[in-house]
Amino acid sequence: MHRIASGLELKPAQQSDFAMALDLYVATMEPYAAELMTWDDAKQRESFASQWTTEASEVIVFEGQAIGWFEAQITKTGVLLQQFFIAPDHQGKGIGTHVLEHLLARWSKMGVPIFLTVLKNNPARRLYERLGFVVVGEVGVKFQMKRSAADLC
Repeated sequence: MHRIASGLELKPAQQSDFAMALDLYVATMEPYAAELMTWDDAKQRESFASQWTTEASEVIVFEGQAIGWFEAQITKTGVLLQQFFIAPDHQGKGIGTHVLEHLLARWSKMGVPIFLTVLKNNPARRLYERLGFVVVGEVGVKFQMKRSAADLC
């Protein structure tokens, strides 16, 4: 585990984290996605299962309890933050900010931009904007966001 703040750690994801990751994905995505499109629970769970990977994922642990996770694809030309989830009962307490600030510091050493997408109605967009991400495009029900390498220094 990698400590990033008092009581807050990151650990590599393991296959045993799958159920937590899936439950958190459904709990945090369904309320927003259902406002923008038809939410098919079975299809969402099947799609998640086919895409989830431990290699690119880390679990967010607060006071010994897994409360979130993220997945990032890192290349020589950029970082794609594909997923970022904090359990609803832990949102609004600065945990997401701490984790993202830590990740931005980690990735800044690479000197490449960071990309993510966010549902248009997801309040997490405000967090991303506070941390320097800007909307650079739209794809369907999502905004594409970017933080340039220059902003990471």
